[in-house]
Amino acid sequence: MTEDEGLPLSGRKVLLAVTGGIAAYKSCYLTREIVRAGGQVQVLMSAAATQFVGPLTFATLSGRPVLDRMFPDPPPADPIHLVAGHFGDLLVIAPATADFLAKAAHGFADDLPSSALLAFTGPVLLAPAMNPAMWQSPAVIENVARLRDRGLHFIGPERGDMGGVHEEPGVGRMSEPEAILARCEELLADRTRWAGRRVVVTTGPTRESLDPVRFISNRSSGRMGDAIAREAVLRGAEVFLIRGRGAEGMAPPGVDVVPVESASEMADAVKIIFEDADLLIMAAAVADWRPRKVAETKLKKRDGAPALEWEETEDILSWAGRNRSRQAVVGFALETTGHLAEASAKLKAKGVDLIALNDPTRGDSRFGGDTIRLTLVGREGDPVELPVLDKRAAARRLLEAAGRYLPHL
Repeated sequence: MTEDEGLPLSGRKVLLAVTGGIAAYKSCYLTREIVRAGGQVQVLMSAAATQFVGPLTFATLSGRPVLDRMFPDPPPADPIHLVAGHFGDLLVIAPATADFLAKAAHGFADDLPSSALLAFTGPVLLAPAMNPAMWQSPAVIENVARLRDRGLHFIGPERGDMGGVHEEPGVGRMSEPEAILARCEELLADRTRWAGRRVVVTTGPTRESLDPVRFISNRSSGRMGDAIAREAVLRGAEVFLIRGRGAEGMAPPGVDVVPVESASEMADAVKIIFEDADLLIMAAAVADWRPRKVAETKLKKRDGAPALEWEETEDILSWAGRNRSRQAVVGFALETTGHLAEASAKLKAKGVDLIALNDPTRGDSRFGGDTIRLTLVGREGDPVELPVLDKRAAARRLLEAAGRYLPHL
């Protein structure tokens, strides 16, 4: 697999229809994000949309000429709305104005975006954007309900500030480009690859209490485990994400989240779900030791530094390696010295199928960063050193490797 093939929208074509609202500027960013995700974008614009953003901007970002006229000169061999409608795997209307929703709901086709919608046979995603009073109007509510009944997909609108200087905040703001891109990935994902599979992912740090208000933890952000869970969902798997409470941000959509705090809570959660799993990926940074005794009341500074005694936490990965029957098991090794030797030893000692080796002291692979450099050490074959990748791309490569060890359905 090449790096480009690992992109979430590699080889996919998106038809992006831009209608006339101030949120059209966000569609410039959406175009860029789709291209960065490996997709091709063909932009259509209504005449009103060109009053907000020029076609040249979209042409530059997409690398393709923009279609903004129903009757171009010279005329094409085929009707332009049919050519556009046949281009894409997915049609996205962003922003979808109140005017466009009315046209779509009643089958009007008086401009290029509305005509392309009638000719398009694939999935359609609408990202409404309008004044909050318009969004709440009975006519818009009825039009949205009608379009939903026809199977069209919606994202947003969101609550927030409006574009106009004198507009009041409310629900009507177009969803952010990153959220729309994520929805595009969901609609275009091949969910047949791991359909029927049950995947368990651990992520984030654990917290080991010192007293009722203090704890020992580590710098794990949980972003790598979250990315693995997200990619497994897009493959069609049922995903359980056992997530340390110190993980950053929100858990990815589509997963069953099991929140835990300590290493013992994480171990208990794994043991409950593991028996029916096909794959366990231990991406969490689990504490190796915890205080033997937790103070019942807050430790006071005036009493001096507390004398701490430590005890080992349970090795969850070793437990899984010993107790698995048919499950594939993947672990992570965070090593700062003796990298391959340590990872190979861990692979054998834990009795697992694959170890993802990472050195968090590297600037391109640090805790909480956007990128990671993994080396995959498996039961057979030579280690595979991946290039520096963003964490979602690394998750896709890791799942490709883990898939070789999945039990037969």
